[in-house]
Amino acid sequence: MDNNTEDLLKKIQEYEYKLNLMNVFQEFLININKKIEIDELAHYITNFIKESFNVKFCSLIINHERFARGEIDSEKLQESESRMIKEVTRKKDTLFVRNIRKDTLLFDLKNELELALMTIPILDESKIIACLNIYDDLEKINGKEIELMRTFLNKASLALSNSIKHSILKNKVNTDNLTGLYNRNYFMEKLNYELNTFKKFLSLIMLDIDFFKNYNDVNGHQAGDSLLKELALIINANVRDKDIIGRYGGEEFIIILPEADNSSALQICERLRKAVEDFQRSKS
Repeated sequence: MDNNTEDLLKKIQEYEYKLNLMNVFQEFLININKKIEIDELAHYITNFIKESFNVKFCSLIINHERFARGEIDSEKLQESESRMIKEVTRKKDTLFVRNIRKDTLLFDLKNELELALMTIPILDESKIIACLNIYDDLEKINGKEIELMRTFLNKASLALSNSIKHSILKNKVNTDNLTGLYNRNYFMEKLNYELNTFKKFLSLIMLDIDFFKNYNDVNGHQAGDSLLKELALIINANVRDKDIIGRYGGEEFIIILPEADNSSALQICERLRKAVEDFQRSKS
């Protein structure tokens, strides 16, 4: 094969690659603009990145909510992502570490896996609205792929921004006015979704305030409302970011613990019990 033929074949291959990329890009744009719910959009983006770029794991963080594709539920990895995002937020630029076990930013976490981790911010104008975390083998992440991912994610920013705005409006309808927690109807929708999508474990906590009617009768309903707000804050502060909290009734609360086994759920229950006990003592 002479040089001219080789050059022609390379040009044909490059043309086919670009044509295929344009088709994938067009399909990506069509699909993301069809999805308004954050959960659905986030799952599509993480699935697309994992499959199209053949990365090991990836996760997308939107408004402190984490959507993952792949087996990356380790608390150490989630803490690694949090540290990466803090740096990305400060610098407003992509951050890349070649080895999560050895990098100085993450060394003390003692991650078990030897993987590269890249965190890419997704911006709406100059504001970071989401961050994508990508895990892969140490030698696989390269500059060309990073730029290509950025191109796709930049185009996703408008869809994400619209989805976030929709979520804010929806939350006003779906949250309890007093406590800011999910109301019962919307919580049951969330529970139904988790029941149909969980992988290994799913736990549920129900709790209420003992003798709440007596407390209201003695102290007045305004004091009762304040107590409900305080308890909502205590619950929020003592569960995981991915846990889902609802106000089930007057003084009844309910919590979904995705992927929490019995042992993990009991630990969270004990943490809540201790926090409430400490709160009672502080008021005595």
